Amino acid sequence: MSRGAEILGATLWAATGAAIVIASWRMDRLDKLGINPWSAPGLTPGIIGALIVVFAFVLLWRSLRVTEEPQAEPRVDTAGEGAPVHPAGSSRRTLAAALLCVLFAGASLGHGWPFAVEGALFILVFTAAFSWVAWRSQRRIGRGLAQTLVVAVLASTFVSWLFESVFLVRLP
Repeated sequence: MSRGAEILGATLWAATGAAIVIASWRMDRLDKLGINPWSAPGLTPGIIGALIVVFAFVLLWRSLRVTEEPQAEPRVDTAGEGAPVHPAGSSRRTLAAALLCVLFAGASLGHGWPFAVEGALFILVFTAAFSWVAWRSQRRIGRGLAQTLVVAVLASTFVSWLFESVFLVRLP
């Protein structure tokens, strides 16, 4: 990624985070209804927006600190076929990630299986899609899939428990 693109990206993230903070600050606090200030709408989005701003400034600082820009050369898969590997941050990988997220949140979630099952399946597919080439080049596809399956089941179980037991949200 070029230095200019990094600066532009960091600036856009900072603007997005600032817009989220401003919007959450302007939300009704519901104090006339006796709502606890710590459970007021907009608190969590405001904190997340502030974190986005902080991390955007970290990205901006890193991109301004770099003195020499490394030459990006496409890597070659050493597993045999010699197909070029798309580097992290490429448009193709970004579109694939966005497509998987939209399919999970927009098309799949709430239309069949319980959240814990769909969440584990999403984590497994997402991780495998972006780790497959590395696993294949290291000749550890089975091990990678097994580890990812364990992490997917544990993460999905934890997220389901957290939302249902702590946040009191009924999941599909």
